[in-house]
Amino acid sequence: MQHAFALKLITEPTNSIKTPPAPDLLSPAELEPLNARFAANAKKWLIENAPAPKVVSEWNLKNASGRKPKAIENPFYMHIGCMTDWGRYPVFALGIIEGVARLDWHGRAIDVGGKSTPLSVRRLAVVLESLPVITTDSVMDLLRLETRHASRYVKAVELIIPQMMQCRPESLRNEMEGIKTEPKPCEWEDLDTLSAPSTEELARLHYDLRTLTQFKSAEEYEQDHEDELTGARFINVIGPPIRKQHPKRHEVMGLLAQGLSLSEIERLTGVPRKTIRRWQAETLALAA
Repeated sequence: MQHAFALKLITEPTNSIKTPPAPDLLSPAELEPLNARFAANAKKWLIENAPAPKVVSEWNLKNASGRKPKAIENPFYMHIGCMTDWGRYPVFALGIIEGVARLDWHGRAIDVGGKSTPLSVRRLAVVLESLPVITTDSVMDLLRLETRHASRYVKAVELIIPQMMQCRPESLRNEMEGIKTEPKPCEWEDLDTLSAPSTEELARLHYDLRTLTQFKSAEEYEQDHEDELTGARFINVIGPPIRKQHPKRHEVMGLLAQGLSLSEIERLTGVPRKTIRRWQAETLALAA
């Protein structure tokens, strides 16, 4: 049946096919109140059924009850740090910071297991460099730490600052208190109690410092001294040893010049033919 119905649709002319009537659609004027009603219903449902958001109230120091958070004034703010002459790790304070950092900050009893890791010296120096008022919240924001761990750094800074105030140099003390000091010239006490030499002592000194002219004149000694400093007259005194010449070498070379054979020269001089050949080769090499 389905195939017959499809065949009938194909064979019928196009004009004879009737399209079904379109459904009635709402106009924009009719859609607007409907949209407003849906929005009002959705808002009402969200108010009645949506969970209430958690509101974190900010801490108000004036109105909050209970113990107020600890706030420590940092007198070394803008006086130490990477952008100052003292640097992030001042020499006078480095021992204090390292000593406080190595304290037991975990509060464990004796003979109780666990790893007591010391505080970071770098983080303590960064806190002293960066925060004018040191609190647990400001340390948490600066170092990205939890509340309990940040409170340890606040307590450490509370121990460090009084010790640094006592050990600070005078120049830093004047800088922190706004005292401008004028530079003073260097002054020292002359403790030289030596007396001037007498005429006899000067004469003896000149005699001891005289130039010895037994072998050369004073000008020649001066010239040798200058040549020695400049390296112009450097003479290697220790030279290679001079090799002694064979006593019959001169005679052998004369017989070779006369044209005698090696066997005859060996018979007359007693020098082996091997030695005669070597002398002959050395002479030819020098002549070349």
